[in-house]
Amino acid sequence: MILAVLALAGAAQAIQVFVWKHDNNLAVRDAVYGATYTATQSVIRALQDLRIPYDSSSVLPEDMSRYDVVITCLSFYCPG
Repeated sequence: MILAVLALAGAAQAIQVFVWKHDNNLAVRDAVYGATYTATQSVIRALQDLRIPYDSSSVLPEDMSRYDVVITCLSFYCPG
């Protein structure tokens, strides 16, 4: 849903997207791409495929006001 909104908004104007690498590095098999990715890697791969420019870091920038969208992946719940 978020990626659809980004794709439509991106066609209308340039948007600034920030992907915060904040998952627990638990990788799962992605049936679409046929590879193993973490939640953050999957989001980044989708943004790249949609040709949506983004910034990404494991540290939040001091000034978040320049971003229209901030995506954070909290990954998967792993009981144990």
